Amino acid sequence: MAAYRTTLRDSLIEPHTYRLPLSAVMCVPNRLPADSTALSFELMLAAQRCTDPLSVLNELFDRVNAYLPIEGFAWRQESDQVHTQNFMTPTHQNSSTQWIELTHADVRLGKLGIHSERALSDEELHWLTHLAQTIAFALRNSLLYQRALSEAQQDPLTCLKNRRSFDAQLARDHANFARYGIKSCLVAMDLNSFKSINDTWGHDVGDRVLKLFATGLKHILRETDHAFRFGGDEFCAILPATNAYGAKKMTDRLEAWLMQHALELQSGERITIHTSFGVAESEPGGDEKTWFRRADQALYENKRAQKRVAA
Repeated sequence: MAAYRTTLRDSLIEPHTYRLPLSAVMCVPNRLPADSTALSFELMLAAQRCTDPLSVLNELFDRVNAYLPIEGFAWRQESDQVHTQNFMTPTHQNSSTQWIELTHADVRLGKLGIHSERALSDEELHWLTHLAQTIAFALRNSLLYQRALSEAQQDPLTCLKNRRSFDAQLARDHANFARYGIKSCLVAMDLNSFKSINDTWGHDVGDRVLKLFATGLKHILRETDHAFRFGGDEFCAILPATNAYGAKKMTDRLEAWLMQHALELQSGERITIHTSFGVAESEPGGDEKTWFRRADQALYENKRAQKRVAA
């Protein structure tokens, strides 16, 4: 595995929502304001500072809930949908859900789902539609931002996180250990004899092997774990709150899964994926580069031991 270099530490941060304070204007529940100009402007500014669609919907909910019996919102565009916490929750027997189209000129900007304690009147629906139009572009733009952020952190072939994401996550986990003493485990992996698979069956089959391995890795890991394609046939996993014993149990489960899920070719041949592992716990002293080198060295020793056994 190539030597580790920190190319990115904290530039891939988690999205943050910048919430503007709600207006101090007194309002009466279920009574629409006579003039919504200030409310619309306030909502538009707040939505522009959001980096994900859910935060935009929450800004809308915070303001509209003061005037209408709204329980939740959803926004749908093509195959994507996000919703607030209580959308479609059956809290009232007479709850109602209505959908309105968000547009600007001839541009469709998705549909807004409105879940309320009762069906809204035409006047209420008209007022809400006018208000929601002010955040339509913010909803779409925040979705596009999230897609771009995901693509920047994701390997397109395996859909695992990529090297850039690995660098940032490793730095975060090392910082958490240095500050809070929460131990994590780093597992370095690569596929044995992967070059011979490409040479024998071609790169298309090689890609299928990589995707199968990634599927097994995602199946075995917990929701709190992180899986990465480091590059080529090299993979890494970061296991928070896990020691070396726990990491070894994970690698055993992964090997068992791979033995049960050989890649079947049209010719009837079966390719069983075999891997080498290097495990390293976070330790006091050093930095994330030192942590990675220990896992990389353990991987090298594991591969060398397997070659001696095979000989």
